[in-house]
Amino acid sequence: MKKITLIFIAFALMIWATPALAQSSYGQPCQFYHIDKTVKAKLGSGEDAQYQQNTIKALWPVMLNGKECSKLQEAFCKWLTDKDDIKQMDRAIEYTLHTDIENIPFGDNGPYLILDSFDDIESAYSSTTNTIELKTLGKRFALFHLFSYMYYAGGAHGMYVHNYITYDTQLDKIVTLEDILIDPELIRPHILESIKLKYDYTEEDLFLPDDGIIKIPSEWYFEEGFLHLVYQVYEIASFAQGDIDVPLFYPNDIDYLTPYGQQLLEESQAEAIW
Repeated sequence: MKKITLIFIAFALMIWATPALAQSSYGQPCQFYHIDKTVKAKLGSGEDAQYQQNTIKALWPVMLNGKECSKLQEAFCKWLTDKDDIKQMDRAIEYTLHTDIENIPFGDNGPYLILDSFDDIESAYSSTTNTIELKTLGKRFALFHLFSYMYYAGGAHGMYVHNYITYDTQLDKIVTLEDILIDPELIRPHILESIKLKYDYTEEDLFLPDDGIIKIPSEWYFEEGFLHLVYQVYEIASFAQGDIDVPLFYPNDIDYLTPYGQQLLEESQAEAIW
């Protein structure tokens, strides 16, 4: 990892019952839980039995830049479970590890058995993997990459989703696109230009509405002074094309950021590459 002093690497194999200490590159204390857990289960019995494997790998923050981060923790819980009433890490992890591919808790549709391995099974098994990665930690803002992969047993291929959370460590706040943009319409004309520049795709290569006006995605982040917009698989392109992660390129005379957004951009410029 980059942009934080990795004091906690020595604790990397600790169970998540005890948070590991770290220190940011700005000298501020940080705490993290290192989570790496997998559950394998047999759901049902007899010929109708199905198999499920769930994995969570996460660097779960307890404190960032000397401050607690309750709003960030709640956002992670919501992302993992899609439940508004689960706001504690341990509950969110247990729920995620013990639900099937359709997000139904083990036992709700019949008996289940936790297994040590799938070495003796002959049928395919469904699986989910959720990871939470700290990409950058600056003087004020932290950026997390959240990745989810799902595979239905017997399917031709799995499906994956990239999510990003930008967090203000001073305000205990999840930063939104509305916080950083003066007007979203100011950036829309530059999205297709930027996609063409990075991917060499034209309008004919993408899934666009009849009016040809590209949507502004919900996923975004700043990196090295560029605002990245992230389109999921199938959102504007085929599965073979994958997700579209496009940094926007602007003429210098376009002012599209709020003062708050400008702070975030400037901090991303100041950070070294991980």
